[in-house]
Amino acid sequence: MKQKKTIDVPDSIFEALGFALPQNTQAEYEKGSSITDYVGESRVLSLRKEHTYHKAYPILNGIGLLNLNFPNMPMEECERANYVLQIIRRYIKNTLTSLQKEDETVSGIGHKADDLTFINSILKPFQDEVQVSIAKRSLDPTAEVACEIFRLPSCYRISLNCMDGEIVYGAVGTKRKRKDGYYYLGYDCSHIAHITDLVQFLSDAFLLAGIHQIRTTVELPLIQDVFEKYLAEESSKEREDIYRILEQSIDQKFPVSLKNLFFVYNSRGKEYFCLKESPYLIADAVRLLCSILEIYHEISYENRHRQEIGRSIATAYITKKNIPQSIQGAMERTAFMDYFKFVEFDEDVDLASVRTIEKEFEVLNQAYFTGKKFKDVTLRFRKLGKHKASGLYYPTLHTLCVDIRSPSSFIHEYFHMIDDQMGDLSLEVSFNPIAALYKESFLRQMDQLSDAVKSTLNGKSKYNIQYFFRRAEIFARCGEIYFTRILKVESSLIKPDLAFAYPESNALDEAVKTYYETLLTVRLPNYGLSEAV
Repeated sequence: MKQKKTIDVPDSIFEALGFALPQNTQAEYEKGSSITDYVGESRVLSLRKEHTYHKAYPILNGIGLLNLNFPNMPMEECERANYVLQIIRRYIKNTLTSLQKEDETVSGIGHKADDLTFINSILKPFQDEVQVSIAKRSLDPTAEVACEIFRLPSCYRISLNCMDGEIVYGAVGTKRKRKDGYYYLGYDCSHIAHITDLVQFLSDAFLLAGIHQIRTTVELPLIQDVFEKYLAEESSKEREDIYRILEQSIDQKFPVSLKNLFFVYNSRGKEYFCLKESPYLIADAVRLLCSILEIYHEISYENRHRQEIGRSIATAYITKKNIPQSIQGAMERTAFMDYFKFVEFDEDVDLASVRTIEKEFEVLNQAYFTGKKFKDVTLRFRKLGKHKASGLYYPTLHTLCVDIRSPSSFIHEYFHMIDDQMGDLSLEVSFNPIAALYKESFLRQMDQLSDAVKSTLNGKSKYNIQYFFRRAEIFARCGEIYFTRILKVESSLIKPDLAFAYPESNALDEAVKTYYETLLTVRLPNYGLSEAV
């Protein structure tokens, strides 16, 4: 019997013709098996809403490479690389010199355990490749040559397993600097000491170890995105494997071998090696570090900002006592209670004006925020004079405060609230383009500002440029840009102040339109914010 040919018709064809197809039904749960797997979700470890940077910040803060002080980071990329290497090398040199001085004061000897502990902490990821010990003149003839070259009673003996067990010598605090190379005394070349630049060697190792530690321990998407972009950029280049050392290390999450810091050469038929001077490997690592430092400093500033709010003796978030009965009644009946956990009015509010902004908020909320309710948040209309602000949002207290004399700050603080309530949206990778465009546009217009404004921005006051470059602040101001410049919304609840804080840029406007349109029409309505019962 001839078999008929069959053709599989996609379900979409039947659906397009109006046929309703039966839905796939889930198999029955088998007792004794994983309920988590059956549901098809990942295991829930906590019901607490976590902010993206809370877990990452302590880890970042514990990485020595990130805790160095970079006070005057240049804007130009080429200048930044040299500056970062100088800071790292100065840190290594000053720390070793300080530890040696302490040891001399205590014991009269130039070396003790402390400086070796410091060196070994740097070289810990490479402990199978290198061992460091103290070499006194009396150790052996080669050590005597090295100490004589350094003009010191002792130096560091570095055994490089990664270079077939070769021994090199290094020191800090030498009377005169010696170049990396091979040395002997007088005409006696039977004992040759290989001298290396200890500070450069340790600095390069410290940099590579730090990059590896960040890659393997920090799960913050903003940080990992730096590595993913680097990998994507490098994979598109046609280069020999020797130039892909860092790329392979980052991709496979293993430390770079220290042998890549050395240049091997032949002289008179014999093989020698020396430290490379700023090789491509170190240049790429510094470039990565600069991008990571920018994010780390942003998160550090945000963390300090929130801690200052938490330590503040401000009372703007505490309900006033002895509120008049008429005001209390208005607080209980206000339409704002449909959207917030609790609402407070200052006793000096004009209730007629309050009813007006209630109506404006309801229209705004339904038209642009899809009627979203934030039942974890307290809303307070207060006089904020002593806080020198027309509005405040306390992330740790989930409290939004608006000065009764300046209701136009409402939407700015409302965007701060959305940022916080949805898990620090401003620290997501998807916000990177807007943050970059905002900073670029802001800096481009600075020359046009008055000397007084430039002085404030470049100074050390609270409202300096670092304040305006907080990602959370950029998020709120770009939210205002979306409403006023893109949507052309006019309301008592929104009126951007400080024109320079809303830089003009077509590219920025395009990015803002795309991001906030998606945020308010897709992400916000679908975000499962908890509501008080």
